[in-house]
Amino acid sequence: MRQESIVFMGTPEISKVYLQSLIDHKYNIIATYTQPPRKQGRGMLMQKSPAHALSLEHDIPVYHPENFASLESINDLKKLKPDLVVIMGYGLLLPKSILQIPPYGCINIHVSLLPKWRGAAPIEHAILNGDEKTGVSIFLLEEKLDTGPIIATQKININKNINKENLTSELNILGTTLLINTLPDLLDKKISLQKQDETYATYAKKITPELRRINFNNEINAVYNQIRAFAPNPSAWFTVNNMRFSIIKCLMKICEAEASTIMNRQFHIGCKNGIIIPEIIQREGKKSMKIGEFLKGFAFDIGQKVNG
Repeated sequence: MRQESIVFMGTPEISKVYLQSLIDHKYNIIATYTQPPRKQGRGMLMQKSPAHALSLEHDIPVYHPENFASLESINDLKKLKPDLVVIMGYGLLLPKSILQIPPYGCINIHVSLLPKWRGAAPIEHAILNGDEKTGVSIFLLEEKLDTGPIIATQKININKNINKENLTSELNILGTTLLINTLPDLLDKKISLQKQDETYATYAKKITPELRRINFNNEINAVYNQIRAFAPNPSAWFTVNNMRFSIIKCLMKICEAEASTIMNRQFHIGCKNGIIIPEIIQREGKKSMKIGEFLKGFAFDIGQKVNG
């Protein structure tokens, strides 16, 4: 077991995977910083973040300041005297006063090949953009968003049919391995930092409901990528008869078609240069279902427009 003390900072499900890996490899996690409990779900009950819940299972003290604007929140971290801070999906920007506390710095794990897709949603934007490769970057945190020097990277090919959920799983396997392999050299000061090339910087803006709305007037590959980028959650959506539906899984076919139109009784939907063939679909507020079951209970006309 390494003796260096580590503070972990993370909030969502993806961050939990990295915290668990550090625990499994016997790193000295002295505290977890995470977002405060929030009201979630249909009952709007207060729920701890995934990283919070996992930390409590392993008797790791948890801190959840709203921000680091107060001297008290800064002093709390100083008192812990961490050698290193490891961040994955925390959700708060760290000021210089925090970044200067640990002697080994604050390192961030980002699921893209920086400087490409800096920001909140790199996995979704890689699929949306039709990228052939992505990966994981570990870098030394600076005050600006995702701009610090690179410590280590690892690439992976993007299967042209993969969805967000499965690509996330592949990146987590890659990322946890990279983190565990990199930490010993970092703590032994055997790392050479590589500056990011700003000329290649792109930004993965936050996902909004409008960004998830399918425009079937677009080219078939763009529509197919959009569906994959948000599957299975929060999902890409469209409307028919003033009702909202999400496509969870689909196939595509390049052919002549009338865009934004239901083409046949199988509910194939036309796009520019092709058709989307839904396999799993979900009506808003209902459970997802296979297309065969959906067709039994939904009336529509061939030639009917969607998003009308």
